[in-house]
Amino acid sequence: MSRVWTIIKKYNIAAVAVLVLVLLSASVVSAEDRVVTEGEYLTLDNCIDIALKQQPNLMYYLYQTHVSEAQEGQAKSALYPSIDLQGGFGRYQVVNRYHANAYSTIINKDDFNSSAQLTQTLFDFGKTLTNVKMRNFYLIASKKDYEGQANTTALNVKSAYYGVIKAMRARDVDNETVTKYELQLERAKDFFKAGTKARYDVTQAEVNLSGARISLMTSENALAVAWDNLTASMGIIDTASFKIDENMTAEPLGVKFEEALQSAYDNRPDLMAAVAAKDAAEASIDYAKKDYLPVISGTASYNFDDGRFPLNNGWVAGVVMKWNIFSGYNTKYKTAEARANKDAAESKIQSLRLSIFSGVKQSYLNLKLAEEVIPASELQVKLAKENLDIVTLKYESGLASPVDYTDAIVQYKAAKLSHINALYNYKIAQSAILWAMGKR
Repeated sequence: MSRVWTIIKKYNIAAVAVLVLVLLSASVVSAEDRVVTEGEYLTLDNCIDIALKQQPNLMYYLYQTHVSEAQEGQAKSALYPSIDLQGGFGRYQVVNRYHANAYSTIINKDDFNSSAQLTQTLFDFGKTLTNVKMRNFYLIASKKDYEGQANTTALNVKSAYYGVIKAMRARDVDNETVTKYELQLERAKDFFKAGTKARYDVTQAEVNLSGARISLMTSENALAVAWDNLTASMGIIDTASFKIDENMTAEPLGVKFEEALQSAYDNRPDLMAAVAAKDAAEASIDYAKKDYLPVISGTASYNFDDGRFPLNNGWVAGVVMKWNIFSGYNTKYKTAEARANKDAAESKIQSLRLSIFSGVKQSYLNLKLAEEVIPASELQVKLAKENLDIVTLKYESGLASPVDYTDAIVQYKAAKLSHINALYNYKIAQSAILWAMGKR
């Protein structure tokens, strides 16, 4: 019996060991699959690089460029000869009836056939080359659409990245406010015990502290949401927490409106995509018109055919001209469609240029406003801090009321949050004007 128990314990230990190894291997695999490791430090550029590789919406545009590349390759394939192989077997029956002699004969025959045929377009008045040209313009447009989406992805990451920093600083302000109200409560209790202040002061301090703690919980939740926005903008689903650069200093961009506008006209991917689409539409007009012209092809084949082996064989070579004289006005309407597409593309370009001008102008105005607000908000923080320091000294000396102290804290908190918003708005304004200029 003891021997049996020993064996059971032995195999149980082995089973546990196997289970531990499986779990460890699973954890290793999951760690390897992670894009971001626990505690990793990521700069803004790091986050943008991850997003450019991971963001599913951006990957859609990347795959669309692959589609356009394949379509261009299909158009080029018409420049090469085509080779077809064919083979078959058939069995047929022939019945000969002779009514005069009142008899008939039935003959069964086998037929084996195979062939190899080569066809090459010799001259189509440039139709194939026009199609290749048109598909190349569509490929350029697709690539520019991808670049535009990449710029938008980078803008979204910047907004989410600075959103995390903003939420962090707002959380810190709420945490600082809680600390100040805790000190107020302790001081109010001391005054109440000493008999110099009424119970109302303690109650008021408790109310202030309770409200500050609720505000802190709200800011903690806002921070968690901001982190989620950042990881979502990066295109990752990962529970690993990482660190970021919390610097949000206002560094001047140093760009003039005229320079920003010209850069937008030269570099905006959506505008360049629209121009390429217009070029493709112009090429499609020529391509549609080519249907009015004939196509001359050369063909050569080698054939094997007989009812028994060895099969008879021989070759055929020649030139074929195909000319569609009438197709129910199909070519006419295809040409009209191509012209309409070209007109629509030109209208889209004009609309984009107008939108670009307006977008750059608004982004530039927002940037200038953000630049001017920052020093004003800094001064506001400085004055609010000085006022809080003075009121704090008076309150601790019993010369200021709890309301005065509370008002000073509220003003200081509002000033700090206003300054944080000013810095955040400036960073967003910088990112927005760079995006409007066609840059990252």
